[in-house]
Amino acid sequence: MLSKRKLVLLLLFLVLGLGGCRKLSQSSLTVAGSTAAQPIIEAAAAQIRRSDPHFYVNVQGGGSGTGLSQLAEGTIDIGTSDVFASQKSNIDQKKLRDYKIAVMGITLIINPQAGVKDLTRQEVSEIFTGKLTNWQQLGGKKLPITVINRAAGSGTRLNFEKLALSGKPSLIAQEQSSSLTAYQTVKDTPGAISYVAFPDAKAGVIKPKIDGVSPNEHNVLTNHWKLWSYEHLYTRKRVNSQTKTFLKYLTSPSINKLLKRFGFIPISSMKVVRNQQGKVIYLK
Repeated sequence: MLSKRKLVLLLLFLVLGLGGCRKLSQSSLTVAGSTAAQPIIEAAAAQIRRSDPHFYVNVQGGGSGTGLSQLAEGTIDIGTSDVFASQKSNIDQKKLRDYKIAVMGITLIINPQAGVKDLTRQEVSEIFTGKLTNWQQLGGKKLPITVINRAAGSGTRLNFEKLALSGKPSLIAQEQSSSLTAYQTVKDTPGAISYVAFPDAKAGVIKPKIDGVSPNEHNVLTNHWKLWSYEHLYTRKRVNSQTKTFLKYLTSPSINKLLKRFGFIPISSMKVVRNQQGKVIYLK
C-alpha cells in the first residue's frame, strides 16, 4: 500500500506528465504584418488546421513595418510584408529569409462623384503631392480632391510612393490602417481618392486607368500595369518545426487556388520579376 507522501508524489507526476503531453500536442505559431496578406494567411491556417486540429496559427495585421519589426525583435515567427525588408532602414535583411508567395496588384480608387475615370502618371503625382486640388482641374466635377493615405508603416503606401510617385512622399492627409478601411472611406466620401490592393477595390468606386492602361491581372503579369508588389513571408534563419510545416504549405503549388480566390497572382504566373532595386526583368 502506497504511503500518503508517495501517493501525493505520484499524483503530482501524473498531472505534470499530462500537462506536458497537452503542451506537446498543441502546435502554435504567430504571423503578423501585411493587412493585405492577412486573409490569405487566415484561410491557409484554417485549411491546415482542418487536417491537424492541434495546429494553431495566431494571425495578426499591423502593417508590413510592424510585421518586420516584430520578427526582428523575435516576438513572432513569420512577418508578412508587401515590401522587401531592405526598404525598412531598421531591419537587417541578412538575418532573415525571404519567401515570396504571391503578387499583389495595387489600384487607385476614386469616389464616383469626382467624374474622372482616366489619369496620367503625372496627374497622379500632382494629386498626391498637393499640386492638383480640385477634380475640375482634371475634367471632372467642381469638387475638392480629398486624398486618403494608408498609414506610414504600410507596405502598400511604400510601394505606391515608390512606383507611382517616383519615391516622393505623399502629402499629409487622412490615413487609414488597412486597404479595406481606405476603400470604405473613399466610397463614402465625395471627391476622395486612395490606393488599395486589387482584392479590396470592391463595388462603388472608380478604378481609373493610368496612361490608358487598365488595372487588371493581365496587365500586371506583363508589367504593363506597374503598380504591383510581392507578398513576402519573412522568417529568421532558424525556425521551429511548426513554422517549417506552415511555410511548406504556403510555398507549395497547392496554395495557388487559394491565392486566386482572394484576388492575388501566383508567382509562377508572372512574365516578369522585379528585384530589390526595382529593376524589372522580362522572362523568356
